[in-house]
Amino acid sequence: MCKADGFPMPKIIWRREDGQAISIERQKKVSVYTQERLSIIRITRSEMGAYLCIATNGVPPSVSKRIIVDVEFPPMIYVPNQLVGAPVGTDVTLHCHVEAYPRAISYWSRDGAVLLASKKHGTEFAENGYRTHMRLTVRRLAETDFGNYRCVAKNALGEAEGSIRLYGKKRFRNNISCL
Repeated sequence: MCKADGFPMPKIIWRREDGQAISIERQKKVSVYTQERLSIIRITRSEMGAYLCIATNGVPPSVSKRIIVDVEFPPMIYVPNQLVGAPVGTDVTLHCHVEAYPRAISYWSRDGAVLLASKKHGTEFAENGYRTHMRLTVRRLAETDFGNYRCVAKNALGEAEGSIRLYGKKRFRNNISCL
């Protein structure tokens, strides 16, 4: 709800700070909404973000109020490559994308053990709002490194995991001979 007083009477305009459309009905989206009450029915995580209520009556300055909308949901995981091959002796990076709110506790595991950052394993977590991009780099691959890796995410509403199978590939060598 957004109300304003003034003379002349101000008009109310709602818009999203990120420029995305506002969902006013399940199948209807608008770039601006001009009512005092903004109701978002059956809200999903795509409606999360900052909304601006702007009051304007033609007499500068316009006045705005910023309202943050958060939608809580359990973790969801997307693994772009579930099967990754690399030769022995090389480094390989595995990727996993997590969406969750509240923010999830995310980690990598293998054979039931949590993988921590070390000389063998490099872990990176890049967060952007309710999204996290997880990266696990396995350095100097050995035969014993091949197998299943899991990315796990947990918050108060639930947990999810993704699986990546790492397998060995033969190195290709370019042998050129001239006669």
